[in-house]
Amino acid sequence: MEKYLCIDLSRTKLRYAIVSEKLDTTAEGTEYIGINSREEVFDPIKEVADRYRDEVEGVSITMPGVIDPKRGFAYSGGVFEWVRDTEYAKELSEYIDMPVVICNDAKSAALAEVGYGALKKVQNGVLLMILNTGIGGAVITDGHILNGHHFAAGEFSYMKGDYQRREGYQDMFALSTSLDGLTRLVEESSGKKNLNVLRICSKMAMGDEDVKKGVEEYCDRLAVYIYNIQCVVDADVFVIGGHLTDDPNMVRMIQQSVDKIFANDRFKNIFKPVIKQCVFHDNSRRYGAVYNYRMQTGKIASE
Repeated sequence: MEKYLCIDLSRTKLRYAIVSEKLDTTAEGTEYIGINSREEVFDPIKEVADRYRDEVEGVSITMPGVIDPKRGFAYSGGVFEWVRDTEYAKELSEYIDMPVVICNDAKSAALAEVGYGALKKVQNGVLLMILNTGIGGAVITDGHILNGHHFAAGEFSYMKGDYQRREGYQDMFALSTSLDGLTRLVEESSGKKNLNVLRICSKMAMGDEDVKKGVEEYCDRLAVYIYNIQCVVDADVFVIGGHLTDDPNMVRMIQQSVDKIFANDRFKNIFKPVIKQCVFHDNSRRYGAVYNYRMQTGKIASE
């Protein structure tokens, strides 16, 4: 059975795991990294790769940025500002002397759902990853991830919700409907401070109506963006991921807000999608990395 070294890169650390083609994890851990130079990232990757090189077929990287996974080319690297128009997979492969594939981190989460989860056998769908400070995601068309001409399809964070821009950039999807946006709305409705998703869900479960009011406003905002995306992609299913969906009640409330906006639609020409909870949570990018490695190396049918 083949195994792969899956590495997820973020602002301060890399999470790694040895994962089989059957998605069994045999080892995992975390290493801290810098973001300011190639060596600050590549050196920790090499240390982990040296540790496991005799056990794995190769390395599958998930990372922020605009990525061409077929070429292993990074047009940008998000917080890794030194990544710009870089043959990332080739350079890293030469640096660590192992096969390497790469994928955008949000699209990797989508691949996990396409290959093994809630988007498996779905012809047309959308994944929305509700993150602390942004909205990751992907559009699925004919069963495959839509990359776009510049491999930037699914960059939902930058969508605007107010054509008059009365709130400046506060109307961006990332700012209004990220987890930070949820926290701000609940703090405004309840007067409570130092909230996070876990505390918000806990207070809702205890019947705190002020907190619930903020969550309902958040879900209504999210439903507007879902409606707008649906006007373009005509998806069967929207899969919602991120820590928000650790509480199934949140998914139910999002569906209720979506039901409401479609019920109040004057023209009734847009088909309402089903809202589903993602199957994979913290391990979504890890399993997507397995799927991407197998796809890029011809183990499974490529996009």
